[in-house]
Amino acid sequence: MVDEQTVWQDVWPPVERLIQATLAEDNQAIRPLLSPGQPALAAYELFGYPVFDLLLKTVLGRGRLAVTRAVEIGNGRYIFIEFVWPDPEREDDGYSAADLVTVRLQQSGRQWRITEINPAAIELPLTGARARGIMVSSQVVRETDKIAVEPWLLPVALFSGALQLPLRENAAGDAVEAALLPGLQAQQYGLLSMIAGRRLWRDFQKKDKPGLDQPAAWAAAVAFILNEQTMRDQSQAAVARLYQANLPLMISRSNRIKAALAIQGLDERYSSLRPAQIILQGNR
Repeated sequence: MVDEQTVWQDVWPPVERLIQATLAEDNQAIRPLLSPGQPALAAYELFGYPVFDLLLKTVLGRGRLAVTRAVEIGNGRYIFIEFVWPDPEREDDGYSAADLVTVRLQQSGRQWRITEINPAAIELPLTGARARGIMVSSQVVRETDKIAVEPWLLPVALFSGALQLPLRENAAGDAVEAALLPGLQAQQYGLLSMIAGRRLWRDFQKKDKPGLDQPAAWAAAVAFILNEQTMRDQSQAAVARLYQANLPLMISRSNRIKAALAIQGLDERYSSLRPAQIILQGNR
């Protein structure tokens, strides 16, 4: 069991350092705080420090924060830290759900590193589907038909796909990703799906060792599988056309990828439609 002293001395400091590095736009300070192979690092590799300005909600411009909960999961394998940016206009230090952030960390040697950041409460993480619902129901968006300038809405827009951050110059690892990532943005995929699509391709590369001939067909194949994982109503022909890929080749490659990765139906590795359920067993 992780005690309260460990939380304050070892677990919280990396989160605090990430917030400070984000505010300072210090890329060198950010990467060592992130756990390899995890969503937080993937988000950073795709978009750099600006993505954390939204995920950590430093974009709110608040002058102080408060830790609300620390929850241990899996016998100390992960710790979730939830913090809030209180509304300075409220005398009671009150806040709403839009002010909360949850950071998941895991221990690596003697250090705790950040694995994932979700701009929502521990027990109700933001997903792409939920973000799209919020965007649709937002009165501001309905009236203006564009993304509102209110900072609280920006993380939601990022998850829904309504807001697309510029990709880092070196975000693509190969020719397939160079076609895939801008294609997903053109289709308005949200952050979680962008990360999932990149992971899907890299997982397949480790399993199958494919050649990179006709990269557009591979990119289209990955995009179509992601289309299925997010339950988008887009035809195979439409996806192939978007990537200017040969349709039969795209279909055969998507089948090859699904066979190699044993993808059947919605797969928790690549779909955010089934978010992990966090059972709160104790707070610190």
